[in-house]
Amino acid sequence: MSNFFKRLITGTVFVTVIVAGILWSQYSYFLVFLTAVLLGILEFSGILKSGRMNVDRTLALLTGLFWYACTFLILAGKINAVWLSLIIPMSLLVFVVELYRKSDTPLQNIAATLLVPLYIALPFSALHYLVFFTGEYVSSLLLGFFVLVWSNDTGAYLVGVTLGKHKLFPGISPKKSWEGFVGGVIFAQLAAYFVSMTGAAPDLIHWMAIALIVSVVGTYGDLVESMIKRSFDLKDSGNILPGHGGILDRFDAVLFAAPMICVYLMLLL
Repeated sequence: MSNFFKRLITGTVFVTVIVAGILWSQYSYFLVFLTAVLLGILEFSGILKSGRMNVDRTLALLTGLFWYACTFLILAGKINAVWLSLIIPMSLLVFVVELYRKSDTPLQNIAATLLVPLYIALPFSALHYLVFFTGEYVSSLLLGFFVLVWSNDTGAYLVGVTLGKHKLFPGISPKKSWEGFVGGVIFAQLAAYFVSMTGAAPDLIHWMAIALIVSVVGTYGDLVESMIKRSFDLKDSGNILPGHGGILDRFDAVLFAAPMICVYLMLLL
């Protein structure tokens, strides 16, 4: 099977699972992205371990999964927000456990272990705010967000391949161009218009602002992930998605854009 058809099939299944999970119920949404958090933590900690960083994978998993699940349960009205304070002793435990590991690089290990849930669990936990924005589970805002992300990626790719001449960040991602970036912005803005026409809150002006955040901040998320892979001499973050690489390769823009969209909504809506 050619790489094109691998990418097409994998991409179709990937989008279908994401959309179906969001639409089915709050619990299917929770499980779909819990799986993404789990796989993302394993993938990212594996990358760091390949660079001889002695990540405590167990603590990284426990902290990240707790962060994700606890935030969901709080916003769903199932538990009190005070439960999230347990993140503090869980984070301090990383320091304490390092005392007993007798490593030559304790500070590096601590930093790497804490980075994993921060880089993976925080952004996916931010998605909960989008689905519970109105106080109860509503899928439209999160679906609109993903439509913007995918539209931006599609526009950047199509315009970049056909018209790209001026490199955006050649030292990190040689294939990305300014033309591609502009194409992504235009596609995302067009998608914002159509999303707003479906009646999904908020209004058009806010959807256009969200689309711009997705284009700019999402591009930085993509570049940061490329920087991480390049520093470990990796082409892809993993191989779990045939033709597409790893989980981080598919969610790189989301990891940066989702928290910033939350900030925007909290401050302006």
